[in-house]
Amino acid sequence: MNQKWEERSIIVANLLNPAFCGEVIRRAILSYNSINEDSKFPFSLSYLILPFVLHKKTREHMPRSVATYFHSWAEEKEFLLIDFASRTRQLLPYTKEALMFLSYHNAVEIETNGISVTNAKKKSIKDEHAQEVNDIYKKAEFLGKWMKQTGSAQTIYMFLKIQP
Repeated sequence: MNQKWEERSIIVANLLNPAFCGEVIRRAILSYNSINEDSKFPFSLSYLILPFVLHKKTREHMPRSVATYFHSWAEEKEFLLIDFASRTRQLLPYTKEALMFLSYHNAVEIETNGISVTNAKKKSIKDEHAQEVNDIYKKAEFLGKWMKQTGSAQTIYMFLKIQP
C-alpha cells in the first residue's frame, strides 16, 4: 500500500490525498451511473479516472462533448496516451486508497456488478484559487458520461491500448 501519511512528501499528501482523489472518482462514477441507472460503473474503469483528469495536458485536450467518439479522440490524441499505462500504474495505489476511503465513509458501494454512489451531493469550491480543482471535478464528470457513451470497459481499455 501507500506510504504512511507522515512519510509522504507535502506535494503528494496535498495533491494525491484520498479525500480529493476519492471525490474525483466519485464524481465520475455518479456521472456514469446517472445516464442509465440499470447498469453500474465497472470497477476496472475506476483505475482510468485519475490518470485522465489529474494529468493536465490530457485534461485540457479532452473534448467538450460526449458526442466525440472515444476511439477517434484516442487516435487523434495518441501523443497524450504514450505514457498512459505508466501513469495508470503510478496512480494505482492512490486509486485503491481513494476507493477504500470512499467505501469506509459510505460514499460508494462496491459490488460484483459495479460501483454505485450512495451520497450524490456535489459541491464546487468557492475560492478564487480553486479553479483547477473545479476543472478537475468537471472533467471527471464528463469522463464518466463519455465512458458510458463509449461502451464496455474492455472497449475503453482496447482504445487506450492497455490491459486491465
